[in-house]
Amino acid sequence: MSFVKGRLTDEQKTRIEANRQRALERLGKNKPSTLTSSSQKVQQTSTPNISSGNDNGKKQPSNEGLIKSFDQIRNSNMDPMSGAFNQSEQASKRPRIELTPEQRRRIDENRKRALEIQKEKHKNNREATKTYLDPVPVSNNVRLNKEKIAKPTEGGIKASIKKADYIEYDFATMKDTRGGFISLEDAPNPLSANTDSKTLEEWKERQKQQHVVRDLAPPLDISQAPKCYECSSLEIDPNLYLNFNQVRVCRPCQKKMPEKYSLLTKTECREDYLLTDPELKDTSLLPRIEKPNPHGFSRMQLFLRFQVEEFAWKKWGSSEGLDKEWERREAMRIQRRDKKYNEKITEMRKKTRAEEYTRKLRNGEALGERHVHDWSAPLAVPGDLHTVKRRCIDCGLETEEILM
Repeated sequence: MSFVKGRLTDEQKTRIEANRQRALERLGKNKPSTLTSSSQKVQQTSTPNISSGNDNGKKQPSNEGLIKSFDQIRNSNMDPMSGAFNQSEQASKRPRIELTPEQRRRIDENRKRALEIQKEKHKNNREATKTYLDPVPVSNNVRLNKEKIAKPTEGGIKASIKKADYIEYDFATMKDTRGGFISLEDAPNPLSANTDSKTLEEWKERQKQQHVVRDLAPPLDISQAPKCYECSSLEIDPNLYLNFNQVRVCRPCQKKMPEKYSLLTKTECREDYLLTDPELKDTSLLPRIEKPNPHGFSRMQLFLRFQVEEFAWKKWGSSEGLDKEWERREAMRIQRRDKKYNEKITEMRKKTRAEEYTRKLRNGEALGERHVHDWSAPLAVPGDLHTVKRRCIDCGLETEEILM
């Protein structure tokens, strides 16, 4: 089949017509209403051009009719869109709904309320952006630019933001501490002789006042006054009464019975009564007093003996239970000590055995060979006629023999 430019054969025309009909049917299934009219127009416009033959000397067929038919089909597809635009124009021409007076009143109220809220926000923003600084006291050796210091406005309006909120270090009010060293202004005058002595005397007086135990106030009713446990005396010790849960005992009885009312240190409570540190720290269980420690810097804690014993008996059952626990711990301590000693002895023996093996290897002796002592001649012991000494020539072991 030959193809000439600008001319279509009969077979090509039939194929084009079949494809066109197939396309029109496909479009008719999707949009039958719009495609029927467009297909009729296309057939009317395209049929005269395609049906003309080449042999009759008429106008030669071209592709212009086919292209126009497809343009008409494409334009026909846009008709629904134009119909939608027409519907929107008709909808815009509908009569406008009038608002009732109640609806208009509510709209006006909402609009006024929104305007008030907006004005309040603008007012708060303007007050926050203004700066009202109070005059800062300036010392003699600090210079500031007076023009940059803002004065408070008239009317007494306070700043919405405080200066401390955005100033971390105010050098105008900061004091020079000389890096922690004593300044010459605050230091005492070394020329004055009474300065140090007066300060020392004041310190001693203050220490005395801190450690002084005041006497108890006299009772209003003597029959209800606190009395000593031992002798029923009214002159009880205020130190024990105030610091050890109102222990009522007089000073003579405290001196007569030290096995009950003496004071124990924290170390004695821990070692003699087998109490732990958490128990000794609990003031509700064991009250205490603190005094300066003569043997160190930490303060000394003192406990009352009979209170410590009561708590220890309650913990271990009785004094016999405390003794058994002490014996058990002592046996465990001795056992640990002996175990440690035996471990050291075993280690020493291992080192000695290693040295013996090394010596045997150095001398060319066998490792499994047993040593036989080569004793020297007996030597008399001066001052004892019945005792002689012998010594091994190889290992140096010495023995003493008694002559019968």
